This record gives sequence, structure tokens and C-alpha cells, in this order.
Amino acid sequence: MDIIKFTQLPKDEKTNYLWDFGVCLGQRLIGEHEIVCLFELDEFYVEAVYSRENNCVDDIAPLLELPHWDAYVDLVLLELLNH
Repeated sequence: MDIIKFTQLPKDEKTNYLWDFGVCLGQRLIGEHEIVCLFELDEFYVEAVYSRENNCVDDIAPLLELPHWDAYVDLVLLELLNH
């Protein structure tokens, strides 16, 4: 699946596809109530925001590139070391 088709899916289908075919690269805690998980999926990445209060995915944001934000620096370093 490409990023355009993925973006057009309803949220519940995105979530199911992500759990079935995505590879979790890492996660980070935002405040006390949300976890952001970074997934690699086919030829793009996805950030999924999970609510600990509601026990559900609140948002899914596809990304074309692995973000180089401070929150993911360790992931980028691990990726470089593994190649």
C-alpha cells in the first residue's frame, strides 16, 4: 500500500493495517495520557497517537521520511548502526 491509499482509509482501517503490517520502531510518552508510536509501514512511516485514558488510537499521521526530531534521535542512530 502506498501513502496516498493509506491516507484515504478510515481511521479504524488505518489502525488495523498498521497493527497487521507495521513495524514499531519506538514510542514516546507525551504528558501522562498519550503515547506516540512510530511505525515503519511499506515505504513510509506512521505516527500513531494512543490515548491511555480512552485505550484507543486518537490520531494517525503518515510521514514520507523518518523524522529527525530529538524524540527520534536514538532510533536514527540505531538504524545507522544496524546497516
